[in-house]
Amino acid sequence: MGEPWAGRRGRRARWVSRAALVACAVAAAAATGGAQRPDSAAATATVAGRVTAAGGDSGVADVAVLVSGTLLHTVTDAKGEYRIRGLAPGEATLRFLRIGFEAASRTVTVRAGETARADVALAPAPVLLAPVTVTASGFARQVGDVPASQAVVPHSEITNRNVVTLDGVMPFVAGVTLNAGSIDIRGSSGVAGGVGSRVLVMLDSHPLLSADGGEVDFAALPLPDIDRVEVVKGAYSALYGSNALGGVVNVITTPIDPKPEWTVGMRYGGWQYPSEYKPTTSAQDLIGGQVQYSQGIGQDGGLRLFLDRGVSDGYTVAGEANRWLFKAKYDLAPYSQHPVSVYAVYASEDNGGFFTWKDPEHPYEPDSNVSPSDYSHSTKLSTGARIVTLAHETSQLEFLPFLEYNTTKNHFAENQDFHDAMKVGLPVDYTMQVGRTHRVTLGGEIDHTWVTSNFLARPPDSVLADSSLTYHPGTGDLGLFAQDEWALATDWSATVGARLDAHSATGSPTEVTFNPKLGVVYHSSRRTAWRASIARGYRAPSIIEQFVSTVQYGQRVVPNPDLMGEHAWSAELGVTTNFASWWWMDAAIFDSEYEGLIGPSLAPGGGFEFQFRNLQRARVSGLDLSTKFAVAGDVMTMQVNYMYLYTRDLDLPANFPNTWLPYRSRNNVTVTANFIGGLMGVDFRYRSRVEQVVAYPLDPRGDITLLDLRAGYPVLGTLLQLKVSNVLQEHYVDVQERVPGAPRSFLLSATKTF
Repeated sequence: MGEPWAGRRGRRARWVSRAALVACAVAAAAATGGAQRPDSAAATATVAGRVTAAGGDSGVADVAVLVSGTLLHTVTDAKGEYRIRGLAPGEATLRFLRIGFEAASRTVTVRAGETARADVALAPAPVLLAPVTVTASGFARQVGDVPASQAVVPHSEITNRNVVTLDGVMPFVAGVTLNAGSIDIRGSSGVAGGVGSRVLVMLDSHPLLSADGGEVDFAALPLPDIDRVEVVKGAYSALYGSNALGGVVNVITTPIDPKPEWTVGMRYGGWQYPSEYKPTTSAQDLIGGQVQYSQGIGQDGGLRLFLDRGVSDGYTVAGEANRWLFKAKYDLAPYSQHPVSVYAVYASEDNGGFFTWKDPEHPYEPDSNVSPSDYSHSTKLSTGARIVTLAHETSQLEFLPFLEYNTTKNHFAENQDFHDAMKVGLPVDYTMQVGRTHRVTLGGEIDHTWVTSNFLARPPDSVLADSSLTYHPGTGDLGLFAQDEWALATDWSATVGARLDAHSATGSPTEVTFNPKLGVVYHSSRRTAWRASIARGYRAPSIIEQFVSTVQYGQRVVPNPDLMGEHAWSAELGVTTNFASWWWMDAAIFDSEYEGLIGPSLAPGGGFEFQFRNLQRARVSGLDLSTKFAVAGDVMTMQVNYMYLYTRDLDLPANFPNTWLPYRSRNNVTVTANFIGGLMGVDFRYRSRVEQVVAYPLDPRGDITLLDLRAGYPVLGTLLQLKVSNVLQEHYVDVQERVPGAPRSFLLSATKTF
């Protein structure tokens, strides 16, 4: 059984403490090195200005302003104004980048102790592209300069799509699918079953996965203050460590402007069933409201508060949801070189116990094992901070501490399982500009997770006989990484990096993994950039996967303390190009090979018990294509995404009847047409038949074809929106067998900002 937990906890605490001392020493050394550079007002210069829209005098907010060849950057405020301090005297080239506008640049001469002026007017771009991102390189970079496939969802698209939670937007991102609620990038995930996400989801560069299960909860992400969502595709563990096996989703929020602002919204919706499948005579609807307020505090501070209340019957019997969501954010000097930002998100939710359908003739009614009164209660608390303590032309030191806490209590006839989990972590990044075309980033991360639960155990406990007994497993993680980016020639650049991760769990051996990456970018013209990359990815098993011990829906699940992490090699060749100001395209061919994929399987030793095991070697290859174009300015814009997947279970012989990986579709298509600046729109989704499933392979399954219509119009300063989803009333299985897709529904919302 190994040593007592108290002894292990003591050893792990000493291990984490030593790692923390090392990280602090590195950070202190970095700060000392950077402090040797002069940064007084007399030794450096300042540049300031205002960004406006061409043809008018209105300021443009949230424009990224980058000083070429340095680490200095900022964003414009609500008036379009900006100020950058700490420039070396001489010539400075500024780049101005924002979604919806053509990029611009200005070269100014700056003198020590003086402020130079650089105003610019940006021309509108008919196709909304993201010119700058932070996720792919860990720092603000132009999209075409990074050897990674990226997609960006701007705030305007989230608003136009009229969704309640962010997962309503993600299926329209190129290369992304949702499989029964599990987010999947390029076929990496299949169905995760609520644990062990292979996509790392972050909020302002802080991990946002549940502490015990590595689960994504899009309902715990407030929408009004999102500036954009950045998606990086392919293995990215060389920079972000565990869970970035298939890619990264980073939700970036807007800085807080000192001007007071209210946003108030209301929503009402419901579902309409096919007559032959109607599960109840009562109306199934949803209702909710939200309010957000922000204002400046003091000279440089700002506070934003958000509250959302939502109640939904769901579209299935026992599929109801009752939610409170609260967020607070404080910014200090968000437009300076030394910003500080702190946030806290709290969610409390009750969810019904629907798991699978009763039978094909009653798809919206739960299985007989589920009582209509079954529900689970969960709470989540996510907090994080971004603290830039050092910012010069050639160096920046950034701390990103975070805390994730979640608790769940089942109120089921079958069980009363509960668990509490908390994860704390401290990522640290130090970036150096070595000359005008060479950048080095060093960093580390320390995480620790604690769990208290009555459905986690270790052999030979197997299943806890008394649900009042609890077990306290934990994990510790340490990661160290380095990344080097430099220009090989005028049109060529390269990125090389690696990360070393150590993962330790209660009663299990420490697993150490090394994840390198290499990428190159070639600019064949001003409008076209080619990229190639290869990288290794990693995901440590979640505590639930390793130690779960319970009975769910009549099936007994036992722990596996010997469970190891998943690994992958991912390679791609891609191109992004602007054929014209009104037509953009990105395409990539990719290939990923996975080892030790974790999934449920029969436990060894006979009997009908299940556990999570390292099951598969697998390969996923394909094509990821996306194009956007505009017709007659913004009268009509279109985006078409296509992803082709070829998957194979490498543990099965080549002549086996079906070697396809479960829950992946060969062909995936989305089409979005926006009219009149997005006030009206048509959304189309198509997924070919899932080639393979796990539990019920004989169940019928087919293609999925969905059509949504939406319209919006401002009335007296209030945006009124109506969305009808699944207009054609497609009756389908939502990827995972015996899970019905949503029938036709409508959502009416009203939002006012003042």
